[in-house]
Amino acid sequence: MLVRILTALGLFAVVVPFALMAPAQWFIQAVSLVLALTLLEWLRLLSLGRGPCLAVSVAFFTMTTLLLHNVYFDFYALAPVVLFIACLGWIVALYFALVRSQVLGGAMAAIWAFFACFATWFAVWVAREQGLTVLLLAVVLVWIADSGAYFAGKWFGRMRLAPSISPGKTWEGVLGAVLLNMVVLVGLTSWLPYGWNWATAFRWGYPVLAMAVLAFTLLSVAGDLFQSLLKRRAGVKDSGNLLPGHGGLYDRLDAALVVLPFTVLTQLWAE
Repeated sequence: MLVRILTALGLFAVVVPFALMAPAQWFIQAVSLVLALTLLEWLRLLSLGRGPCLAVSVAFFTMTTLLLHNVYFDFYALAPVVLFIACLGWIVALYFALVRSQVLGGAMAAIWAFFACFATWFAVWVAREQGLTVLLLAVVLVWIADSGAYFAGKWFGRMRLAPSISPGKTWEGVLGAVLLNMVVLVGLTSWLPYGWNWATAFRWGYPVLAMAVLAFTLLSVAGDLFQSLLKRRAGVKDSGNLLPGHGGLYDRLDAALVVLPFTVLTQLWAE
């Protein structure tokens, strides 16, 4: 536990100042690298072989870098299309994985992993261009959901959510994640006029915002379960070992890969 806390504090001490002070282009370039490494860990869970995994990850980093430095690339025009396809793809992938216990394998799984990471990179780019507060509120739902689920599950957890996939997760943890997100995100909307939650409440009202918070929190939990299923099938505990006490980057970003396209797309539509 101590190692986990120290790693989290170290990451916070590095990432937050960098996000605040670094130029937007540097920040997105760093995100390209992080997502390329996350993709590498994801592909390894698919047992595709070291060579193909590395080649696809390098291709991802190269493509996103070229797009980032291409002054003629209009990412705002393409963003709704990319994010909508990603959201639709995640709904299908999560349904087959968590309801029907069917997960893609081989080349199709690698293509989906590549596109899912690309859509997340796209979502971060759009959110960062709109401002640091917008970016923060695009990822804060995942952080809150993770904290709410952890503490509610630890203190009150009795009913197992998916024992065959992740024995530690409980329905009480899911409820804690939903309630904490409702309190924080709806509360932030009242005095912080930025982000997808404010845009949703302003455009469609607080009842729609509450339904969106519920849906996105459940997607966060589902994204975590999706990765747990991949790890169980691969026979590993963690996706990697880059983060002591936490595992790999994919272990930390599994829910964000699902939620970010939904939150940023919601903001674009609301605006």
